[in-house]
Amino acid sequence: MTDDLPPQLGRFRLLQQLGEGAQATVWLAHDPLLDREVAVKMLKAEPGSVDEWLHEARAVSRLTHPNIVPVFEADTQAGRSYLVFEYVPGGTLSQRFKAGPRFTAVEAVTLMLGVLDGLVAAHAAGLVHRDLKPSNILLDAQGRA
Repeated sequence: MTDDLPPQLGRFRLLQQLGEGAQATVWLAHDPLLDREVAVKMLKAEPGSVDEWLHEARAVSRLTHPNIVPVFEADTQAGRSYLVFEYVPGGTLSQRFKAGPRFTAVEAVTLMLGVLDGLVAAHAAGLVHRDLKPSNILLDAQGRA
């Protein structure tokens, strides 16, 4: 953890950094209230970005789809805006590419159909992902997107 990051954010205890992008950093965290692991996505502060972030968080939280990770909570604590998602323990598609083995044609098509199903649901709700890439596609423990 970085020195300026508190080990606690709201009720969530931050355990380890999972990833970092241009707009946010994602942490594995523990929710003591529900006694489960979650993913906490902290927004990097940019002028005007919090309002846009909250609007998108509300829209995503209304989506229910097997290929879209559910949003549990959105909040701001100590000047840090964050979203709490279900923790998906299978890693990213990018990590899977690096670790191998290669996907069979059937596995690749099945995986991408899941990704596309999620995108169709998001687009039907008026949402655009804007950063679709292998490192942003999460896989569950069975390797499904």
